[in-house]
Amino acid sequence: MGMEHRMVQTQTQRLMLTQKMQQAIQILQLSRLELDQYVQQELETNPVLEIVQKASDPEPPSQNTDGAVSDQGVALDESSFDLDDFASKWDMRLKEGRDLSYNPDMAARRRYYEDSITKAESFTAHLLAQLRVAAPDDETYAICERIVGDIDNKGYFTGTLEEVAEELAVPVEHAQRGLDLVQRCDPTGVGARDVVECLLLQIAVEYPDEPEVRVLVAEHLEALERRQIPKIAKAMDVTPERVEALKEMLAKLNPWPGSEYDTELPQYITPDVTVERVDDRYVVYLSDEQMPDLQLSGYYQKMARGKQVNREEKQYIREKVESAKWLIRNIGQRQQTVLRIAEAIVEVQEEFLDKGTEAIKPLTLQEIADKVGLHEATVSRATRGKYMQTPQGLFELKYFFSPGLRRDSGDTQSSRSVQSLLKKIVDEEDKAKPLSDQKIADLLKQRGIHIARRTVTKYREALGILTTSLRKEY
Repeated sequence: MGMEHRMVQTQTQRLMLTQKMQQAIQILQLSRLELDQYVQQELETNPVLEIVQKASDPEPPSQNTDGAVSDQGVALDESSFDLDDFASKWDMRLKEGRDLSYNPDMAARRRYYEDSITKAESFTAHLLAQLRVAAPDDETYAICERIVGDIDNKGYFTGTLEEVAEELAVPVEHAQRGLDLVQRCDPTGVGARDVVECLLLQIAVEYPDEPEVRVLVAEHLEALERRQIPKIAKAMDVTPERVEALKEMLAKLNPWPGSEYDTELPQYITPDVTVERVDDRYVVYLSDEQMPDLQLSGYYQKMARGKQVNREEKQYIREKVESAKWLIRNIGQRQQTVLRIAEAIVEVQEEFLDKGTEAIKPLTLQEIADKVGLHEATVSRATRGKYMQTPQGLFELKYFFSPGLRRDSGDTQSSRSVQSLLKKIVDEEDKAKPLSDQKIADLLKQRGIHIARRTVTKYREALGILTTSLRKEY
């Protein structure tokens, strides 16, 4: 069989996504905050784009040529003026509790400095600031500083006193005194070497007159985690009810004291659509009051038509104008698509808006896609990372999509409503005799919802509900 190199020309057809189509898909799946950032980037790179200026503020009162405000049309009362009577009626400190020594300029400067703080005080800095005051000498502070370096984000000391003493060339007793000083810092429990020591440090401050709490933590913490209440009660020679009371006291303590100083920034959510009830129906509108309105710069368009610029510059401006047009068009298309999908969701989930999660209906992406005349993948992209503000609270659009379970009546019920019903059953159960997963499945079956025990277990774990033995109270 002979082999040879040959050039062959073939003609095929395939679907290609242009750059404009890729931009449309990208903009569609951006969340509200991501879209704001995307628009700001485009404003910085495309000189043709500009923000539509909002309506200007009302004009100030007219002034005379000498700078005084005109008093035309203002009636002046030239009758006698009683200052004491005026003060008794209009003293703002008495009427509103305001301090007339308040300086708005100084307050504005203070707000500026407060808003300029981009990062909160770290956990390590918080401890060292206390130790600079508490340490009696430089050697003790150096030991404490070394110990703080081995404290993790939860507040636990992960090193050893022997390592600290060897590294700083000090006796182990000095290192122990440094650790004792660290453990007296705020938050209470910091510097502990395990959870038992952490809780005991907090008990010494919060419950100094409750020795039984110390015994419970020092000797029976593992049994308490397993909810072996009768065993603990027998060992401590107390009633199970007393163990429950001690457990409630223990639950108020924090086993991870360093978590209070977690430096992770909060994630803010801005709804894309808002639902409000007007008269007897729900109205859906875009929450785009903060979204800047974009337009093409008239200056650059005029420049592109003029003769002051050369051919290359005109070509550059035309490309930027075309890019800006597509950006404005794609943003408008995104807004309309999200609005149509939200209106379709509200039409299906109107009962949920009235009654809450228990009334949510089963819904799939394909059903909404058929309603609005779009592809299922488009609906999936349009609902990604977007939120809806409803009378029941703030929900991600994906929240409204859930499979259904068939009832005895023949209709279907959303799995989310079943989970809500399961949580309600657990909340109302007798805590002394908590329900098993099979018993919960039987109760749901009595309400016409046929669900297997393993499905109840799956829903219970998804809701963060403990097992039967761990829910039992005495």
